[in-house]
Amino acid sequence: MAISNYGELKSELSAYLFHQRLANRYDNCTQLFETSVNSRLRVLPMEAMVLLTTTSGDVALPTDYITWRTVRPTVATITAPSSLPPYKELEYVHPAYLPPVGRGFDRLFTIEGNTFKVRPVDDRADAYELHYYAKIPTLVGSNGNSNWLLTEYPNAYLFGLMVEAASDGRNAEMAQLYKARRDEVFAEIIQRYALTTGATSPSVRTAEYF
Repeated sequence: MAISNYGELKSELSAYLFHQRLANRYDNCTQLFETSVNSRLRVLPMEAMVLLTTTSGDVALPTDYITWRTVRPTVATITAPSSLPPYKELEYVHPAYLPPVGRGFDRLFTIEGNTFKVRPVDDRADAYELHYYAKIPTLVGSNGNSNWLLTEYPNAYLFGLMVEAASDGRNAEMAQLYKARRDEVFAEIIQRYALTTGATSPSVRTAEYF
């Protein structure tokens, strides 16, 4: 059967297991699988962008944040000397090396806990464009839920949930079988997006250009 939402996924899972004894554990299995996805995949559909407005240089990260890709200013700097580019990409530093408020000219940022911090402070609205990898939207909560992974790779979800269900049912042989199949799909996903998002031309600018 086609799998287009969470309800259909759970029905297919029951068919693969030949029973519904673990039906009350499906949400838990799904959350465990999605944790694996968020830990292992960094691919195009997970890329996201959000505009940030700081307060005294700090702002909470998005709730679906995994890791940053780049941070760009959306407005010209108000503190840098005229010799510096007004829209220079922000540089990351370890939290220990972030300057105090009111010091520094180069725009620097760090991530501390769930907080994005930038110096020098520029609290203008939407002053920063954060590009990051986002967690996949969970299926748990409604049988009608779906996301990009279920749409493009329903087998990843099915095999992943089979691993968790088999582990829950203490069936080591089945868990190993579907772990191998799940990992094959993970490798296919990574390879697909590695081939379609990388530089394809010698004219693409590299870091040395800047």
